[in-house]
Amino acid sequence: MTNRVRMVLIALAVVVVALLVWFFLLDPIRDDIAATETQIEEEQTRLSQAQMKLAQAEATREEGRKNQARLLELAKMMPTTEEVPSLLLQIQDLADQSGIRFIAVTPGNAQESEKADYRILPLNLEFSGTFFDISDFVWRAEQMVSGPGRLLAVKDLQLALGGAQEATGAGVSPELSVSMTMYAFLAGGESGVPVPVQPATVTTDETATTSDEQ
Repeated sequence: MTNRVRMVLIALAVVVVALLVWFFLLDPIRDDIAATETQIEEEQTRLSQAQMKLAQAEATREEGRKNQARLLELAKMMPTTEEVPSLLLQIQDLADQSGIRFIAVTPGNAQESEKADYRILPLNLEFSGTFFDISDFVWRAEQMVSGPGRLLAVKDLQLALGGAQEATGAGVSPELSVSMTMYAFLAGGESGVPVPVQPATVTTDETATTSDEQ
């Protein structure tokens, strides 16, 4: 056997071995790699979908927490029961902050609204103070809901000079006696959302003013 024939046979043997390695070893591995890559892509897709669902669940849970906090605020604004003692304490705090002096506070009976979707608790207030103190009290009462606190609205306001007035210097605000009707709202019915009441009416006791001036 010549060297040339021997080289040809060796080359053929190498080719045969290479083909055997390819068909029985490398090709299955290649198929396995392709299948693994496909599986990885599918798992990545599932992971992305799971992450999206998790993000949606987190957003829903956060929205739920906000809604729960809002419901708690609404419960403070419009409780289902009258809670008169705590309401009177809140009104007394407003009086202390504004500088007015209470004479009497008389809660009325809760009344159904015209549409029966909420109730109104009337409060008759009698107090004294200067015009600026009274204005500050009314403003604080109607802003108390942003605390959050009870939802209040001034329905009626009557002013009169309080008692005998001593001589006061220029620019000094006189003492006024006030009779006020204030509404506190209670949740009830389906919506529990109050319809805005009519603006408060202010009545000045001109007779008392005239007699004091005389």
